[in-house]
Amino acid sequence: MHLCSVCCPLDKSEKDQETINEFLRGMPPKPPAPLPPIVGEVVIPAHTTVLQLASVLSQKPFRIIEDLMEFGVFANVNHELDFDTVGKVTRKHGYTAKRTA
Repeated sequence: MHLCSVCCPLDKSEKDQETINEFLRGMPPKPPAPLPPIVGEVVIPAHTTVLQLASVLSQKPFRIIEDLMEFGVFANVNHELDFDTVGKVTRKHGYTAKRTA
């Protein structure tokens, strides 16, 4: 079934909407990707930006932003991240995060 706002009318009948909902409910959820093994620990300052985190993890900033988007966080390279979010991203790249004192 083709669904888009360009060629499909916006005011669909109830039957069409029911068909769409049945189609969407029938799709199995995407399983989360397995996490890589832990290869090390990184020490992260209290106020960490996306750019700093990318540097610590030896990644390009757009990779970190992509990871953040998967977690529902929309940020740019200068955005400061909280420690919980940093922990999720570092774990996705095979590291554990430790906060500086």
